[in-house]
Amino acid sequence: MKKNAKLNWVRLPIKSLENCRELGGYSTEYGQQTLWHTFLRSSDMSKLSSEDIDFLEEYGVKTVIDLRGEDEIETHQNPLSKEGFCSYYNIPFITERVSDITQSFFEMSMGDFYIQLLENNDTVKRIFDVIEQAEEGCIVFHCQAGKDRTGILAMLLLGLAGVEKKDIVTNYEVTYTNLESIQQYEKMYENIPKELLFSQRDYILMAYEYILDTYESIDQYLLLKGVGQNVIDGVKKRFLGLGKTVVS
Repeated sequence: MKKNAKLNWVRLPIKSLENCRELGGYSTEYGQQTLWHTFLRSSDMSKLSSEDIDFLEEYGVKTVIDLRGEDEIETHQNPLSKEGFCSYYNIPFITERVSDITQSFFEMSMGDFYIQLLENNDTVKRIFDVIEQAEEGCIVFHCQAGKDRTGILAMLLLGLAGVEKKDIVTNYEVTYTNLESIQQYEKMYENIPKELLFSQRDYILMAYEYILDTYESIDQYLLLKGVGQNVIDGVKKRFLGLGKTVVS
């Protein structure tokens, strides 16, 4: 049965995407609700069918931000990169130290990895510049599992929109539940650090509290990473309603 792409879906009804979810519908400190059909977070999109692609087009997707490295894209290319209805940007959200992500987690915790991502200044600035300048419509951003790199960007966007901490944490935690395929690795690959599989609240809280302790707010964090105030304001307006003034 064909699904209605005009509805508001918490998790998109696309079988090839285990973890493609909306950031719309959250209450904010500004007395508003984050807009639906504005930001989607997703896992690997390489298995999209033509029917899936049609659904995403109808859903309003106009921009794709792929946070993976070149090696990941070579083996799992996003078919949306070749579609005419959306613009595709590859902005690797990774650090040199964690280029071999599996090996690195024997030496650092997941929270430490997230903090390293947050200090990747040039990448953070580029991501937000692309978001602010993107064509009106829905933006989907993703990495491979849609858990870590994608989770950090989701945290920043939700936090910037004034979403409560408990909702930001909940948004992160549900990833493991959605990723039924990754749960198979618990038995198949016992040598893989367990942190790579789970989305426990302590992981994202470490990143969230690091921002507050070090920068006082997400707005201030972004400013110190080189993101312009006009860009910050533009992203807020996009997420909370075009034309509405949001006072931080």
